[in-house]
Amino acid sequence: MDYYKNTTQTPNSLFDNYLKTLGCAELKVLLVIIRQTIGFIDVNTKNKRKDRDWISQRFFMLRSGLSGRSVSSAISSLVLKGLILVTNENGDCMHSIKKRRGTSRLYYSSTLVLVNSLHSTCDVLENKAVKKAHTTKLTHTKMYSETNSQALKKISDAERIHQILHQHKN
Repeated sequence: MDYYKNTTQTPNSLFDNYLKTLGCAELKVLLVIIRQTIGFIDVNTKNKRKDRDWISQRFFMLRSGLSGRSVSSAISSLVLKGLILVTNENGDCMHSIKKRRGTSRLYYSSTLVLVNSLHSTCDVLENKAVKKAHTTKLTHTKMYSETNSQALKKISDAERIHQILHQHKN
């Protein structure tokens, strides 16, 4: 597979299937995992990308700008959604917070990247149902029309925002 220098390839399924439903903290943690795995060449495997990497809580906090609690919540959520695997040094899955707590080294991998080489000790559900995304509906608002003081004119939200911004500039 060809790689561009100084870049990290990201699986299309992240954008196509999960971007709409992931929270900000979940996305940041997942991107740190992707960067630390397929974003690095492992010299021990003759220039192949890493399947998993040891990542500390502190490192997640530094790279993502999140608090420790936000990192922990995001990791738990991503594990439940089946988007990441958390294992110990022996490759045993650490599905629950109780199993992860107190473990000296936790290794992370993305299931988006490892579709063909998942650890056999982990049962990961692919193609989980995606929650329905909220849609935005443009509505018209009534506003006093400066051109005609006798009536109100219906304008779109975008036009109203433009007027408000224009008024603040003056």
